[in-house]
Amino acid sequence: MRREVGKERGRRRGKLDGEERGREEGRLKGRSGGREEGRRWGETREVGRGGEGARRRGEKRGVRRGDGRGEKRGEGSKETAFIYAVTSAGVVHAVTHACSSGNLTDCSCDMSKQGLSTPEGWKWGGCSDNLRFGVQFARQFVDAPEKERHKKFKRRRNLMNLHNNEAGREAVARLMKMQCRCHGVSGSCELKTCWRSIPSFPVVGDYLKQKYATALRYKRKKRSGFRRRDSSRRRKRRGRRKRRFLAGKDELVHIHRSPNYCVRNANKGILGTQGRFCNKTSNGADSCDLLCCGRGYNTQVVRYVKRCHCRFVWCCHVKCKTCVTNVDVHTCK
Repeated sequence: MRREVGKERGRRRGKLDGEERGREEGRLKGRSGGREEGRRWGETREVGRGGEGARRRGEKRGVRRGDGRGEKRGEGSKETAFIYAVTSAGVVHAVTHACSSGNLTDCSCDMSKQGLSTPEGWKWGGCSDNLRFGVQFARQFVDAPEKERHKKFKRRRNLMNLHNNEAGREAVARLMKMQCRCHGVSGSCELKTCWRSIPSFPVVGDYLKQKYATALRYKRKKRSGFRRRDSSRRRKRRGRRKRRFLAGKDELVHIHRSPNYCVRNANKGILGTQGRFCNKTSNGADSCDLLCCGRGYNTQVVRYVKRCHCRFVWCCHVKCKTCVTNVDVHTCK
């Protein structure tokens, strides 16, 4: 009996020792395998750095999925310029409004001019919107990725994005308005207190929409040959180039032409206008002449059946008639 118990204990001990050795060997193999995999990954990254693989990864990072407006943010077109500008302006507007509302602990109202009098007879007071904090926050938050990419790749596209971000912030600053309140007996304006406030965001959007319509395109000309120029001619040429493309801080800038939004292009995320509903009698953005891009439109008579002429019957239900209407529906070809 004792001999059988001893054999059983020996088998268990051997089994445990074997499992322990197996786990230890597995850990060692895992470490060595991990080091080997890390070494291979390091070699792969080293080979890809500055080569074709890095270029392709950079292109994949630069092209983003469509945002529903038919334009990928990877394109350097007018629409991309507007998206970057309105996004930056939105950050400034939201942060500035949150500061004045007391929703943020790091900022409050702009008190830099509080209590100062002016020659016109009014003085600064109230709660001016802290635009300075909003602009600084947006500049650090929105511009950081583009500055990092420009530091690595030195691309015109990153400079374009940075310029349009600044244009969005400049739009909010230019549309700041002054509001005043009069103090005096019987509503007289013996003393007037004024403060600055940001506009509503639809006003900012309309302003940027106007800038979108007059956006500037930067076109870099290719040189033909390697003809030497003297220093004076080179300086004059550089000066003419700077004068030729001089965009203001509030101007939108793009580097590529806008794609054709009339035709479907799945690679660029453009849905096209075929099958879109349009208004035959309208002269606005929903008109058939504009949406259908000159291809014409199809007219279809649609029959609508709905309840009408409803009345309350005592007691207690509603009695309605059935009305049938035929409506002309227009869709782009």
